[in-house]
Amino acid sequence: MSVTTRPLGAPQQSAAAPEPAPPGSAPRMTAARLTARIPRAVWPLLAFVVLFLIGGIVRPNLLSLDSLIATATFAMILSIASFGQTVAVIQAGIDLSVPNTIGFAALAFLTSVGPFGPVGAFLIALAAGVVIGCLNGIIISKLGLTPIVTTIAMNGLLFGVILLSFNFSELTVTPEFVTAITSAKISVFGVQMSAVLPLGLALMLVLQLVLSFTGWGRSLFVVGSAPDTARLAGLPVDRIRISGYALSGMLAAFAGIVIVGFYQQASATMGASYLLSSVAAVVVGGASIFGGRGSMVGTVGGALVLGQVATLVTVLNLGSNIQQLIYGAIILIVISLYGRKSGG
Repeated sequence: MSVTTRPLGAPQQSAAAPEPAPPGSAPRMTAARLTARIPRAVWPLLAFVVLFLIGGIVRPNLLSLDSLIATATFAMILSIASFGQTVAVIQAGIDLSVPNTIGFAALAFLTSVGPFGPVGAFLIALAAGVVIGCLNGIIISKLGLTPIVTTIAMNGLLFGVILLSFNFSELTVTPEFVTAITSAKISVFGVQMSAVLPLGLALMLVLQLVLSFTGWGRSLFVVGSAPDTARLAGLPVDRIRISGYALSGMLAAFAGIVIVGFYQQASATMGASYLLSSVAAVVVGGASIFGGRGSMVGTVGGALVLGQVATLVTVLNLGSNIQQLIYGAIILIVISLYGRKSGG
């Protein structure tokens, strides 16, 4: 019997030599790694740039600073209406009561200006949003109803309250301080724009910092991605969910005040267009409808994409129904892609 020896210190040979990588696999792996390193919030911004350039090809006068600011203004109002939706989606929920929370808060604000003054009315409207959100959160967390059923029911209930509680003929005066922070023209580095643009960017920054650098913000992601693990870790899951819906309601109420200030009019159905678009802005912005992922920066990017889609629909004279159809198709495509990824 012979024994094979190897010199001391010589490297040990492997039993089987590794197979050579198939041709072209290295470039594909490199491209995949580079793509994976790009933050999700960047993709909607890139999509917006592509759509903006397409708009310039379709109609050259759209490729201008004025057109960009007009689209960004529309998108910022949609972003403000979608920030609360972002919070709900991150914690694996959804808030379909956003439309009539917007309407109820806006009408409550205009009704309260006379007896309580602008500041008092502002606080009352925000408090109304918090109460609506808390009710959603309590029903979902304590009674076990699904977010879709709960928030749709709340949306219908609020619409009935709106029709019964407000005299629309009296709600015609918008306080000056609200128009000053929304529709008033300001100059930023020599560029004229509506005040709602820097207002929305400031709100985005504050909310993103809360999500990224506070314990409560990080706990939202944990609750959204793994609620059972969050409970085992000692997190108060029900309390986090209720507070998340409370913030969602308050942000929707703030959006109602912003919309009233910008358009200087109110109606019973003023929030209806934000039912589908608020969800679309969030999912296009990179949030997972299954929870655990999302950002305020991404939501602004998603709103920019939808704003440019709305611009192209208007330019091509396709009508608002086609616009809603496109929004619905975008939601279905994005959700199906996430569903395939989560399914492995």
